[in-house]
Amino acid sequence: MTVVDDVKARLDIVEVVSQRVPLQRSGNSYKANCPFHQEKTPSFHVFPDRQSWRCFGSCATGGDVLSFVMRSEGLEFGEALRQMAQQTGIVLPQRGQNTQNEGAHKINEDTRAFFQRTLASAQGASAREYLEQRGLDKQAIEAFGVGLSPSDGESLKNHLVREGYSQEELVSAGVVRAGDDGVNHDLFRGRLMFPIRDAHGNLVGFGARTLDGSEPKYLNSPQGPLFDKSRLLYAMERARTDVRKEGAVIVEGYMDAIAAHQAGFKNVVAQMGTALTEFQVDEIRRLTGKMTMALDQDAAGQAATLRSLDVVLENFRTKTTNRPGPDGTTQTVEADPRIIVMPPGQDPDEVIHRSPSDWSKLVESAIPAITFRINAITSQGETESPEGKARCVAEAAPFIHLLGGGVQQANAVELLAGNLNVPIDTVKAALSRPSVARRALRPDQPRPAGTTASPFAKLDHDPMEEHCLQLLLGYPELRELADGLRSEFFQRHENREIFSQLIKARQANVEGSIGQAALAPESSARDTLRLNLDDEVAEQFEFLTPRMQPYPEPANR
Repeated sequence: MTVVDDVKARLDIVEVVSQRVPLQRSGNSYKANCPFHQEKTPSFHVFPDRQSWRCFGSCATGGDVLSFVMRSEGLEFGEALRQMAQQTGIVLPQRGQNTQNEGAHKINEDTRAFFQRTLASAQGASAREYLEQRGLDKQAIEAFGVGLSPSDGESLKNHLVREGYSQEELVSAGVVRAGDDGVNHDLFRGRLMFPIRDAHGNLVGFGARTLDGSEPKYLNSPQGPLFDKSRLLYAMERARTDVRKEGAVIVEGYMDAIAAHQAGFKNVVAQMGTALTEFQVDEIRRLTGKMTMALDQDAAGQAATLRSLDVVLENFRTKTTNRPGPDGTTQTVEADPRIIVMPPGQDPDEVIHRSPSDWSKLVESAIPAITFRINAITSQGETESPEGKARCVAEAAPFIHLLGGGVQQANAVELLAGNLNVPIDTVKAALSRPSVARRALRPDQPRPAGTTASPFAKLDHDPMEEHCLQLLLGYPELRELADGLRSEFFQRHENREIFSQLIKARQANVEGSIGQAALAPESSARDTLRLNLDDEVAEQFEFLTPRMQPYPEPANR
């Protein structure tokens, strides 16, 4: 019997499902309204003899107890297995990297305890005073494991070595590092320490805040097998249940998250870094369809918010998720990302400490993410000239198309038209232009490392790329310069494809010059090249070739 079979054998599917869905006996099975879609007549059945479940309604799917837990709680298989194994008292086998991780987890826990003792000691008096000034009470400080790292750079290392750890283990765990003098020193010195746990509660690293104004203001554990800040959300292990019920509220700092939980707002998590990542957004999406961001509104904060917002709109907006409804069952809801517009100069923890009711009002009045994005585009762009208006429409198009139609898209179009002071039909016509619609559905490729974004990246065309292609098409003697270019350098899909075809032709030593052939409309070579291009690329090719001028003949002397 495998460990999976062992876990399933110790579970009663009726008991597990009934903890999440109210079941009614029906002959040899149990039934309920399906938790995965809205319905009035029960179509969801649980079969105790087969230890399985099935929806005979619109879901038309089913499975075993683990698949039910995965679907109802937004977990991956490994997460559901770990949760159910813990519930049944089964210890999952650990080996290889997992064994090494177990050792690192233990080092981290011992490190946390040491930092907490330091904070509680005479050394921590000023740090405790700082925390008190920030409004954190003793219960919250202890619950989140906040501590203090000694400033001498040796205390933690010496303590852990006395506990039996080797210095190599401490370096590997990321709590000690080699100094320029060749001696190992504590990584964190004289900083306020925030233990960081993954969604399962494992202590994977630390965030450290300076207390004396030194830089960097925040310092994290080194990136490694355990600690990957792009995949972590601070306080998610505490907030997970409430996020599933109420939606997620994302703040920027550790203090903001702790203050929120201290005040009873248990669905708050903090991002790790200056902007949200696709992994973090996906973690939230698997739990809830409601996501609200409360981030800094200063210039730097606004820029970070926009970066986060683009990730959210591209990875969260178009998906649906299961979240609990008012009756305790789950229902499928459309993703609804929103932005809290913070009062100028105030952080979430300040608002929460001053007035929890004001914080609740801010969360309730959060505006749709697409509204925030469109307002940002039109407020930062030039909206007086026709060209400026066109650039704003082109920049907003990818986000509007992601809405997929319906009332929300109509509202977004109306907002954009109002901000630009143009008729709605004009914006609709611009959005439906083939070039705009195609680019909205096919985002530009990421740039290779070391390259710079074109200053024309937001326009419908890129004159620099087009001029480069015209030179390569029109002047064969320049063609070998193309060997120093790569197709990824071209941000526009059409230009990238034309360049690729040119390179293929050069590598194949096609007889004659494609560029010269392009100058002759009736040329068979030109027709052959055009046949190799899809319609949108061919359209761009036609746009480029009439603009090419034959290379001037040398003047007779």
